[in-house]
Order: sequence, then C-alpha cells, then structure tokens
Amino acid sequence: MTTMNGIFKWFYDLGNWLAKVMYLHFLWIIFTVLGLGIFGISPATAGLFSVLHKWFDDDFDIPIFQHFYSVYKTQFFKANGLGLIIMGLGAFLYIDMNVSKDMIESFPLHLLLLFVTFLYSITTIYLFPVFVRYNLTFFLYFKQAFFVALARPLETIAIAISMLLLFYLFSYLPVLLFFIGASIIALPIMWFAYRACVQIEEKKAS
Repeated sequence: MTTMNGIFKWFYDLGNWLAKVMYLHFLWIIFTVLGLGIFGISPATAGLFSVLHKWFDDDFDIPIFQHFYSVYKTQFFKANGLGLIIMGLGAFLYIDMNVSKDMIESFPLHLLLLFVTFLYSITTIYLFPVFVRYNLTFFLYFKQAFFVALARPLETIAIAISMLLLFYLFSYLPVLLFFIGASIIALPIMWFAYRACVQIEEKKAS
C-alpha cells in the first residue's frame, strides 16, 4: 500500500509540475503578444526566468501569475533595454557573417566574426538568469553574464548540450514547442546558470 501511495504521489507531483511548466509557457506567449512581440518578449522572458529561479531557490509554491506579472511590469523598460541590445547585436553579427561569407570571402575576418559570435552567444545565454538573480547597473548585467559563462565552463557546455538535445527533440516532436516550448528551453539554462552562480558565490565567500 505504501508503495502504491508513493507511485500515485510521484505521478501527482509530475502532473503538477507539468501543469505549472505549461502554464508558465502560455503566460510567456500571452505577455509577449501583449507587448506587440518585440517589446513583450524580453520582459516576458525576464518573468519566465524569475519564476524558474524561485523554483530552483526552493520556492516551488510561488504564485506564478502574480510573480510573473510583477517582474514583467516592474522590469519592463530595463528588460527591453537588454533585449533590444542583444537583438540588435545579433542582427548585426548575422548580416556581417553573410557579407563576409558571400562578398568579402576573407577567412581571418570570418574566423574573427565566429569568435565574436561565440562570445555573444555565451553572454546572451546567461543574461536573463543573471538579470533575475542580481540587482546591478544596466551594463554590468552584460559583464556579469560574460564572467559567469567563462568562470563556469562546465555549466556553459552543459547548457549547449541541453540546447542541442532539445533541438533534436523538437525536430521529432514539434508539437512540444506549442505546449511547453519556452519553459522547457529556459529550464536547463536557468538550472545550470543557477548552479554556476551559486558556485561562484560560494567560492567568493570562502
């Protein structure tokens, strides 16, 4: 009987967790749309990562909507500032890569752009986890995200592997993108970023 109760509890906890993950994903979609896409995606992403950060900080019973909306509203302009810079830099690098490949055809320049794109990518991955964990001045978020990415290479590699595995998962089961896409992508990023930040803080404190 005890074993059966344990199994039922496990299924209940799993169902509860999946329901929360789906709910968080749809909140992200709704608030991204409410911000007309380009102005909604960054604060919605901040809200998403903030809820996940609370979960990993042992606050799984946090009221999801209230916390998500609070972060979305209070951090709307700061999150948009970070997001627009990241999107602008991403677009610039994308255009430069294509120009270098199709027109300039300079291998050293192409190599340099690949290196800059790598640094941009690892900074971007950690940007929102850092944003929801620390209270920093605007440009220090970029510096801190870059520092965490380099200081904890194993977590950075783990995030990259997780994204690769999710890419293959979504290629076989694209319907998952609709139901839990944003949440399931953010989960491993936040988990490994959380571990990286904790390790850095503990090392600094010792």
